[in-house]
Amino acid sequence: MDNFFNADNITMQFGGLVAVNSFSINMKKGELIGLIGPNGAGKTTVFNMITGALKPTSGHILWHDDDITHLSVDRINQRGIARTFQNIRLFSNMSVLENVMVSFHCRLHAHFWDAMFGLPAYRRDEKRIREESMEYLEELGLVHVASETSSSLPYGLQRRLEIARALATHPKLLLLDEPAAGMNPRETSELAELIHSLKEKYALTVFLIEHDMKFVMGLCQRIKVLDYGITIAEGTPVEIQSNPSVIKAYLGDAKHA
Repeated sequence: MDNFFNADNITMQFGGLVAVNSFSINMKKGELIGLIGPNGAGKTTVFNMITGALKPTSGHILWHDDDITHLSVDRINQRGIARTFQNIRLFSNMSVLENVMVSFHCRLHAHFWDAMFGLPAYRRDEKRIREESMEYLEELGLVHVASETSSSLPYGLQRRLEIARALATHPKLLLLDEPAAGMNPRETSELAELIHSLKEKYALTVFLIEHDMKFVMGLCQRIKVLDYGITIAEGTPVEIQSNPSVIKAYLGDAKHA
């Protein structure tokens, strides 16, 4: 049986500091999973290991049963795993449209000389990329700002642009690192609806980090909880909300349950 995604006891150690200790997760196609925990729990480190930005000290990451633990970031992305970042990483001097178009570089059909001399293959590629990029902007509600520089967008729209750019790489697994950060309640509610609709339309599996508990509990099918790099709980939103270890990690004392 083809396993969609497996992280098997991945550990990340920096000198004497263990940032993440024996983290494991099995994802099924089409799931929407949350990863929560206090600040410094190791959540982004998990994302960095999955996407190749960090190489685990030990453990293995399997994608459709293939070991991708030591592949580069771009090769992992080409396999179908994309992400957004906790700290927005847009090309601030490029337009909104150009920010999405640049994500297609790994899927270009034309060769260097086609672009250099403006040959038909390059022009066809550019037309296709522009049209598809506009489709993603339409999906994310950003068509009206396509020609504006990304740095001029409000924070919430910059978050949406990051998602559009990730979608342009044609992922099957989409990792969202605090997608609702800095958003007001209305924007957060709209984002939850958007993520759910994108998951269905593009047949995505979504793994997200978020501190907004209402957002996570209302959106995710199951949730894993990290504290000091260790998994302390896993289950449905209802199970997580009533878990004494989770309550203690967030509030400091289980009696607050």
